[in-house]
Amino acid sequence: MHDIIVRNGRVVTADKVRLADVAIDGEMITAVDAPVKEKAQRVIDATGKIVLPGIIDVHTHPVYLDNLEELPVTAAYGGVTTVIHFAYAKPGKSLMETIHHFREEAESVSVLDFALHSGLFDPEHQSEEIPAAHAAGVTSHKMFMTYAKLGWMTDDYQLMRTLDIIGQVGGMGMVHAENGLATDYLEDKFLAAGADPVETFVSTRPAILEAEAVHRAIAMAQVAGCPLYVAHMTAKLGLDVVAAARANGYRVYAETCPQYLTLTEQALFEQGPLVKIGPPLRSEADRLALWTSLAAGDLDTVASDHAPKAKSREDDFFAAPYGSPQTETMLSLVYDGGVKSGMLSLPRLAQVMCENPAKIFGLHPQKGVLQPGSDADLVIFDPTIRHTITQASQHSHAPYTAYEGRIVVGQPILSIQRGEILLEDGELCAKPGRGRFLKTASGRVDPKTLFKEGGFS
Repeated sequence: MHDIIVRNGRVVTADKVRLADVAIDGEMITAVDAPVKEKAQRVIDATGKIVLPGIIDVHTHPVYLDNLEELPVTAAYGGVTTVIHFAYAKPGKSLMETIHHFREEAESVSVLDFALHSGLFDPEHQSEEIPAAHAAGVTSHKMFMTYAKLGWMTDDYQLMRTLDIIGQVGGMGMVHAENGLATDYLEDKFLAAGADPVETFVSTRPAILEAEAVHRAIAMAQVAGCPLYVAHMTAKLGLDVVAAARANGYRVYAETCPQYLTLTEQALFEQGPLVKIGPPLRSEADRLALWTSLAAGDLDTVASDHAPKAKSREDDFFAAPYGSPQTETMLSLVYDGGVKSGMLSLPRLAQVMCENPAKIFGLHPQKGVLQPGSDADLVIFDPTIRHTITQASQHSHAPYTAYEGRIVVGQPILSIQRGEILLEDGELCAKPGRGRFLKTASGRVDPKTLFKEGGFS
């Protein structure tokens, strides 16, 4: 007698889709079979539905309008069962004190299991704490190559030094890759000439300056012997740089986000500050190139970069903060824009949103797969539900969504985390504080192993 059996679903793994049952006992999956012959205390009928591993969102910011309690809630409504938050150590702050604060608070309020990246705003004074962070289970460390005007930018000296330290302890570097000083010069030049703010924003952050920064970060990481994760990639030029590096055997991992897969720079002219994000939205050609690269294995993950901030369409564009809410809509948008359109297979969706995130950050096979012995984290997704995204239907505290009025097909209807019902019938069932901290072991997997041809059986 099993605790739970999910019956008759289209069970998706990273290499195939098959009609099968999933049996759960306690916190673990104990069988995936067609069919599981035993009975269960509860049977969930998934006929006509897709059964995916729980979505792992590896790029979240719980420090804005959604905090460490609220961000996991809006993520859970989107089919996410595990998050990796950025623990940002601002200038003057201790990295380890920041990590301890994020862990302790999240353990007391999170409904989802979580891990942490460190975010280094002052690596000159914080990088020496990286070995201690590594010992505490925080093994990925992010720096900004842009935002000099905000005081966030890491210069090349400190970037090289910090990648060297990360490499020595066996961790992984992460970068926001844009040439920040070149961007700032161009912005000052355009604004001094009285150019339109949105036109200026688009023109002064060209894709070639993103690609240049990607190349520079890869070069330094390679010299340091440090694997590198490039967050929120947006354009073909940058993808070409990553592909060339991987062809040389470099351990470089590439992420994109749903906003870059579904929106273009045209949205900036329509929505203004609401879709001011960094790096910026790109051209339609870049958007299509991202889908092609995702399907072909040149991009490894899709993550939300969920960063909801207070702003409106009427705000001064350059005074408005960067960021937007993304985690709750992510799965539906990637399914609708990728799988339903024929640009992405279901197994590939499971790779980039479940298995690859788990492998890159050392959580596999505990997370990211549906197999005996893994955590019983799964989401049942109805591919027939047609719904309209509105701010009113979301659970983020953001007063807007970038997709207001957008019609999509496909929606998560039930999720399970470690054997407990997390989401059912539109209601969150889990209690705050059930989430567990997960130690990571980042950057150890060969990027060449992260792509599998998917099929049906």
